Amino acid sequence: MQGANKRFRLQRFAFEVHSGGIIYRYMITDELIPMLEVNQWIESKCLRKPSTGKEYAKKLIVYLNYLDDLGVEYDTATNSHVKGFVQNLLYGSLDDLKLKYLETAVVCSTAGKYVTVITEFYRWLDNNYETNISFQTRTDVIRAKKSFLYGQIYSYDYKYIIDAGLHRQKDRREYIKWYSVAEKDALCSNFETLRDEAIFRVLLEGFRIDEVLSMTLENYDFVERTIRPMRSKGKQDVYTGKDNHLRIVALPVELCNLLNRYIQTERMTAENNSGIISDSLFINLQVGNSQGRPLRYGNYYRILKRCAERAGLDPKKIRTHSGRSTKVMEFLEHQALYPEDGITDAIIMESFGWRSSDSINSYRNHNNQVIAKAVMEKLHRRNAGKNGSLT
Repeated sequence: MQGANKRFRLQRFAFEVHSGGIIYRYMITDELIPMLEVNQWIESKCLRKPSTGKEYAKKLIVYLNYLDDLGVEYDTATNSHVKGFVQNLLYGSLDDLKLKYLETAVVCSTAGKYVTVITEFYRWLDNNYETNISFQTRTDVIRAKKSFLYGQIYSYDYKYIIDAGLHRQKDRREYIKWYSVAEKDALCSNFETLRDEAIFRVLLEGFRIDEVLSMTLENYDFVERTIRPMRSKGKQDVYTGKDNHLRIVALPVELCNLLNRYIQTERMTAENNSGIISDSLFINLQVGNSQGRPLRYGNYYRILKRCAERAGLDPKKIRTHSGRSTKVMEFLEHQALYPEDGITDAIIMESFGWRSSDSINSYRNHNNQVIAKAVMEKLHRRNAGKNGSLT
């Protein structure tokens, strides 16, 4: 889609900054001329991470060239064009009735990423390039057909197209979603560094991997035995100290001892050898160009999978998010076993940084034997008390 014969392409540009240095940005060009509105949006995606803007641009170019093949400009497109684009991603040309999915492995998640890029682009346009037209988004009536109302695109639910087309074809990947005690012990016993085990144990306290890797030394209070992230899902990076409004979690003594040992040995050695003074709590330890720099997700994900293989677990079923799922079930199990402790849904929401109790359901294990047995015993005792007998 980005070939020489295409109208829209991705080009790398060098920009001089006030400090005298040079930065590089990827921009979308129309017949080799940079596009103002489009690249303003791409630049907004580069604020946190330049590579994010590039990935968004690569997907937007596919959409723009699709519209160009239809003779349609992006600012005159409607949700019908977006629906056609999604269907083209999944099935290719509907004229020959061949499923593109089976030939090119375009799956639900990939199509969903394209939809995210397109809808965010049009939402940004609507917020930053307002027209004189006032409109309301309605879900119970036919939407306005005037193409300049960007809201009809970004407020439309395209997910049903993806689900309807692929949910029976896509093989669902199986993961270990909730660790057993034996699995946790096996993994913790097979990490090769204190750092890697510490990260895993922090994940088991209910954090996302992005949150863990964002933590700084200042975020960890070894005296109070508490820790908090610098960023979280759906939130921008926050300030340190009192201005950090993200949730704070109290840690077990054993985990704090492990973190202290890592900081005083492995981390200090890597920092001294590299000469790099980093605020990040978890840094690269191996000697090389990356030593002393913040540990990245891809690196830890590979470490976790290799650890799982050594522990006798299927590495294909390992994911970084299972620690959070496991912690949720620990809360729910305690809630069922010891209701007198008052672990309410509101407390669980606060502990995991959720605003709605609905978020709990996606982490709930409905086949949990601990909860099933606790409920049965409570009902049995209550019924026995009413009947005066246990039979």
